[in-house]
Formats: sequence, C-alpha cells, structure tokens
Amino acid sequence: MKNKEPWLAVNLSKIFPGLGQIYSGDKTRGYLIILICIATQIIASYIIISPTGNVLLGVGFFLISFIIGIWNLFDAYNCVKKKNNQDFEYNRQQNKDPWKAMFLSQLFLGIGHFYIGKWLFGIFAIILIIISSLAPGLLSAVTSSIVIAWIAYLAYVFAPVKRENSKKLAFVVAIFILISTMFSAALPYINRAYFIEARWIPSGAMEPTLHGTPNLWEADRILVDKSIYRFQAPQRGDIIVFKPTEELQRQNYQDAFIKRIVGLPGEKIELKGGKVYINNQQLPEDKYLANGQQTFVDVCVSSPQPAYLANKVTIPDNSYLALGDNRTQSYDGRCWGVVPRELIIGKAFKRWFPLNRTSAL
Repeated sequence: MKNKEPWLAVNLSKIFPGLGQIYSGDKTRGYLIILICIATQIIASYIIISPTGNVLLGVGFFLISFIIGIWNLFDAYNCVKKKNNQDFEYNRQQNKDPWKAMFLSQLFLGIGHFYIGKWLFGIFAIILIIISSLAPGLLSAVTSSIVIAWIAYLAYVFAPVKRENSKKLAFVVAIFILISTMFSAALPYINRAYFIEARWIPSGAMEPTLHGTPNLWEADRILVDKSIYRFQAPQRGDIIVFKPTEELQRQNYQDAFIKRIVGLPGEKIELKGGKVYINNQQLPEDKYLANGQQTFVDVCVSSPQPAYLANKVTIPDNSYLALGDNRTQSYDGRCWGVVPRELIIGKAFKRWFPLNRTSAL
C-alpha cells in the first residue's frame, strides 16, 4: 500500500472536515464527518435565524461543529499515520515537513516559514497580511484570502525536502485553500449585504416593542431580513429598517431608521383625537402602543418644515408611512413624510439580544 502524507491530510481537513479522512482511505468516516458538520451548521443557522429559535442553542450547535472541526484535524493525521510503514514515518520525521509548513502558514502567516527556517520571509508574510487586511470591506476578504493561499503555497515550495515531488499537488491544495478561505471570509459580507443583517437599537423611538439606548450592551439587537421584499410587498405592521429619505438627508441624518409601517400606498391617512385613521377607519394599535399613548404632531416642533400629518394626506405610490411605537418620543413620518420603497433596507423579524428577551417581532 502506498504511503501517504499525514500533514497533507490535515491540510485537506482544514479546507473542509472529512476530506483528510477520505484521502487516507477511510471514506465512510470522511463522508460521515462531512455530513455531521454540514448538518450541525445548518441546524445552528436555522435556529438562530428562526424568529422563535433559541440563540444560545444555535450557538451551541456552532460550537459543536467547531469542536468537531478541530478534532477532525487530529483524526485525519492519525488516519494516515497508522497506515504508513515505519520506515516512511521514520524518514518523514527526520526533516521539516513541507505539508506541515503549509498548514502552519494558515494558522498564522509567517509561522510556516519560521518552522522551515525562512525567518525573513516569515516576517514579510506578517507584514503582507497586515497590509491586505487594511483594504475596505469585501476587498479585504478577497486580498487576505489570496495572500493566505500564496504564502501557504510558498511555505511548501521553500521547504528543504519534498518527498513526493508533489509541487503540483501543493499548488492544487493552495487553490482549494484560496477558495475555502475566500468563501469563509466573503460569506459574512454577502449575507449582510443581501440576506440577514444584525443591528442594534440606538434610541427609544420603538419602545416598548424594542428597547433602545446609545449603550450598545444595553440595547436590543435585532435581525433584519434584507431579501423578503424582493418577493412580497411591505405589509402594514412590519417593522422596517430604511435609509434616510431626501428630507431627512437635508436635515443631516445619515444613519438608518427603524419604524413600523402604518400607511400603505394609495391610502388616505389623518390624525384625529390622538388616533390614526386610514380611509376614515381608526387603526387598531393596542398590540404595540403603550397604554393610553396617543398620536399627535406635537413631536414635530423641531422639524424645519410643517408636519406632514398636520392634515389628511394620501400616501403616494410605492411609498409607506412609518411611525415609531413610542409616539411621544419618535421623530417619524408624521413630521417628514413617507418612505419610498427603494429606501427600505429590510424587515426586522427577530430580537436576538438580550438573550432573556429573544422573540419574534
């Protein structure tokens, strides 16, 4: 039976748990590890994203997946080592292992080159990753991934011994390292840009539904679905996050707002006796307004223009009237007008922190 490289198995299992075991010949073991890791990550993501899911339980499943991933590295090494003959293992351990250098370079750039005695290049690798991490946003994830794969490949190339003359295989592994690292680094940016974004509530405008405070650690934190309105129109009662309107931008507001949709396109809205009327029918709001709270335009005294709801209005097409649940403290659509649909970032659907207040919205 042909001898195989234990540290190559470790590199493969770092790319994805189970690949090293498959390389060793333990295919059933490898496929089982792959299945378990995928299943635990899917379950963890579902629990966290589910409106009623327990966040701690979801984090627990991610922790299980992480622990399996770490154990899998040791297991991949042992799966290969126990199948090699003693002469090969003895010779392998007499020199600096190029595959080990490649693996160490992924843990922290520079360590792999320090291991093989290339100290100057190791220092250069550390400087290079620091520079690449300074790029903005997604560009940083891409450049850092390229640097990690390149440095890992060079750690193999610079190693004094390459027993199987497998430079081409090392290049293939480096490509997979690049793909894996880039995917892991870019996924949070892609998810935040197009699917689920976490935010916190900086003000009390949505009390009592959402607790807001400038103190990040005391404020409610929410998950925002940024894809939902690609498939359906915003609905009355939805809590939305949106970019400042043109009027708000003129007032130097730059941060996103969070309010509840009250009025839909084409509806006639007016305030009478502290209540919201839609098409001459009072809007029932007892579920989310504090007892006895009324809706007036007196909160608009700081607005540079007349209050939008000072008189009856008709909501324009593709626009929505959004008000805060804390009507006595919220600077909202009563004052500055409606929210065009294209400015809506997404729908807040879950409070995930504090953990004792986790709930659907």
